[in-house]
Amino acid sequence: MHRVSSILAGAGFRSAVLSLLLFLAVFFIAGVVIVSQTSSEAESEIRALVSNEFELFREAADTGDMDQLRQLVDSSAAAAGPRFFVVALYRPDGTLLAGDDIPRPEKLGWSTISSGINATTPSEQYLALTEDIGGNRVTFGRTLFFVEVGSAALWRALMLASIVVGVGALAIGYFTSHGVSAKLDRMADTLERVARGDSRARLPVGRSNDQVDRVSRQMNAHLDRLSDLLGTMRNTVISIAHDLKSPLNRAYILLQEAEETPDEIERAKLLEEAQLEIERLNGIFDTVLRISRIEASDDQSGFAAFSARELVSETLQTFEPVVEEAKQQLVEAPTPGDATIIGDRRMVVQLLVNLITNASRYSPPGARIELSAGLEDSHPVLVVADNGPGIPADRRTEVFEPFRRLNPERDEKGSGLGLALVQAIATRHRATVRLEDNQPGLKVIVRFPIAKAAGV
Repeated sequence: MHRVSSILAGAGFRSAVLSLLLFLAVFFIAGVVIVSQTSSEAESEIRALVSNEFELFREAADTGDMDQLRQLVDSSAAAAGPRFFVVALYRPDGTLLAGDDIPRPEKLGWSTISSGINATTPSEQYLALTEDIGGNRVTFGRTLFFVEVGSAALWRALMLASIVVGVGALAIGYFTSHGVSAKLDRMADTLERVARGDSRARLPVGRSNDQVDRVSRQMNAHLDRLSDLLGTMRNTVISIAHDLKSPLNRAYILLQEAEETPDEIERAKLLEEAQLEIERLNGIFDTVLRISRIEASDDQSGFAAFSARELVSETLQTFEPVVEEAKQQLVEAPTPGDATIIGDRRMVVQLLVNLITNASRYSPPGARIELSAGLEDSHPVLVVADNGPGIPADRRTEVFEPFRRLNPERDEKGSGLGLALVQAIATRHRATVRLEDNQPGLKVIVRFPIAKAAGV
């Protein structure tokens, strides 16, 4: 019972009912117009027929022999078998001279009269013409029986059509609502499974490609995205726990050793090392929070235009000494022209710094790191290229995941957050990050939107 009430309350069935009511209203108005038009045309034909037959009485009166007119009226009224007309001849004072005993019309011309004199005629309504002929009054009319029968038959046909259409519309509405209700029930069951923690549950999608199917596809896409985010979050939590455990353990051990050692110099050294581990831990927290803040906001109100080449030159001057300490070379590769970037300048500087730091960290002494700014298909780009070991093509997408390190056994210096922050900043600027083989080494290309598309 609940299932039926749910179907009847569904939008499909209610739409069918409303459409049916509108159809019946229009159908009724159309029926009235059709019946009226048909009746009017039938009455016009009767008028023409009565007018033609009335000529017989005029011709009889034109002879001047009133007896001939009277005999014509009596013979017409006395015709054997069923007939569908009435005729009467009256004196000027209203006395019936000949024909049918019917009420005398009060006025000349066309009128509708009633009479029950003819038992073989199903109708008592006649469309009659009354005229004064030879000093007397003649009334001749034909029955409206066929008009009434035709109108009744037409109304019955319209009613039958309305019933058939109504039943069909309600049936279509019921089954349509039943199908939609079944889909919505399956959607509710799936979402309930998702709410219980089943991240693999997906909404069923039919072949009809209706609104419910399109919504299901969109929701499945969101569920896929949510599942990916949950997976990333789980991996991130595990990675955070793992990466925080090491500096915490080292800091704890160093503090214990500092507490136990009697040597003041050794104690100071151990405390300094413990402080460095805590600072490293604090840096990890700061980076995670910064990535979260960047990903959580899409505000671009503070974006402004700046020169990509000037940004590269300033960054190179700042970090060239740092790279030289690692016995590496940081240079600016010449490119024609300049490019304008629309964005948060400090964020883009951080992006470039992280790429330089990453290239320096994983390149051997003597490596060459090149910075450049230019245009690629009218898009401004920043490029950082090195001749280090590079990254295998099948693992390049992994490096953007938080806390992802390709060689965690050998990489003790990095937290695995540098390129994740680069990706977050690029996404905030609607830019793309592409990794290519530099033969040898790695080339990172950050492609920003065209300045005009960004509102300049």
